[in-house]
Amino acid sequence: MSARATLLNFAKRAAKAPVRVTRRNMSGGGTIEEERAHMEKWRGVTFLAVPGCIGLGVYLFSNHHEHHAHEQPAYSYMRRRLKQLPWGGDCALFEYGKCQEN
Repeated sequence: MSARATLLNFAKRAAKAPVRVTRRNMSGGGTIEEERAHMEKWRGVTFLAVPGCIGLGVYLFSNHHEHHAHEQPAYSYMRRRLKQLPWGGDCALFEYGKCQEN
């Protein structure tokens, strides 16, 4: 088959193909009243959920400080220094200012 015959054959098949109209499957498609009722439902859920989430966050934040106030046990194998630090003393790098004050 020549290139011209191939192109004509392809053009005939393309012309016979049905035109597919795209549809939005997830768009809802309800009436205005249904859409307003749906909107009001989610508005009510939002007005109940947002203050609840804020209240839960305040409650958890207020109890957060109690939870982390426990003293760590002084284990013999933790925080051992076998060599002197390069800047001298027994202070870690990020605690240097506080350690020098004490």
